[in-house]
Amino acid sequence: MRVFITGGTGFVGSAVSEKIKSFGASVTLLERNKKKIPKLKEQGFEVFEGTLEAQDAVSGFLSDNRFDAIINLIGIIRSQPDFSFQKVHVDYVKILLDLAKKNGIDRFVHMSALGASVSDSEYFSTKYEGEALVKNSGLKWTVFRPSLIFGDNAAFFDDLINLVKTRALVPIIGTGETKFAPIDVFSIANAYNNSLYNEKTANRVFQLCGPDVYTFEGMIDLIMELSPPKKLKLHTPSFIAEKSLGIFEKLPLPVMKNLPITSDQIRMLKHNNICDADMGEADELFELKRAHLKDWLKEYLPKKYN
Repeated sequence: MRVFITGGTGFVGSAVSEKIKSFGASVTLLERNKKKIPKLKEQGFEVFEGTLEAQDAVSGFLSDNRFDAIINLIGIIRSQPDFSFQKVHVDYVKILLDLAKKNGIDRFVHMSALGASVSDSEYFSTKYEGEALVKNSGLKWTVFRPSLIFGDNAAFFDDLINLVKTRALVPIIGTGETKFAPIDVFSIANAYNNSLYNEKTANRVFQLCGPDVYTFEGMIDLIMELSPPKKLKLHTPSFIAEKSLGIFEKLPLPVMKNLPITSDQIRMLKHNNICDADMGEADELFELKRAHLKDWLKEYLPKKYN
């Protein structure tokens, strides 16, 4: 099997790409950063240097190389003027779907997000719009909707740990009662890999959650439990934090990049992020052995922060 992967060198993408390659598939990564390419080739990946903006070049490459599937893992958590949610989560998806159809690639596996919906959050709304394009493409598609994903060097959890470790008072926006079901990155990788070889996964959306449910405040409490000392927590009303950040986000880009959280992320925190169905079928279809967040943190915290 030959697989073309976009977004295949990030935190999740690296795990997915490596799993698929280790299973025997030929994996080609779309990569814009020239500095990364030599190492990727050393690791056994084929690489096409470029971006989706260069549609003719990508289409020519796909037409010259017969691929069986495209996996789209491109996503961002912060929108920027030249790299917006709309561009990444919608426009890029449309480009990839058009390229797949043009070049006879009928298998398309896509990363959406648990919580994707018509929402006050632009992240969730654009994820939903991109997902709709995939579902209406006429291709043989599979869409995954994961909750928070944990693993070594996961940006969300590194930021959360740093927040707890470096602040005298740990800020909690809103009630802290929003629920999450964090899932490990290796289970995500297994799901993507096994979806390629199982016809029962075609034309279906799968929610992916871990075995345990935590509130946002509960995750902070867990970090403090495993990595003392326990600190005081300071609750800040969501609307105050959102309004304040909205002011800062109108300032020049360097200021925005240094913000610990965005107003859109605060809007995301208002919505529970847990599966509405049992994971039994997904466990069986994708041969998942989902890890517990607490077990991972027990190993990760001493290794990273002691």
